[in-house]
Amino acid sequence: MTAMTDSCPNCCQRGIAPAAEKRRGDSIVHGYQCPSCGHRWATSRLLSAYSEVHRARDERRRRPAA
Repeated sequence: MTAMTDSCPNCCQRGIAPAAEKRRGDSIVHGYQCPSCGHRWATSRLLSAYSEVHRARDERRRRPAA
């Protein structure tokens, strides 16, 4: 799976890597802390949804150019 990053909901800094990760069944919870403003938040994502997105992206990359 591709490394997840997020944007700070407080100051909008982009590309923040998770500070913590916990898996729960078919979901993953990432905890973040913004290095700029110190704001903390968490996200929960369904892994199955992201696997479909990444699989479709990989298939498009493997197709020969027309």
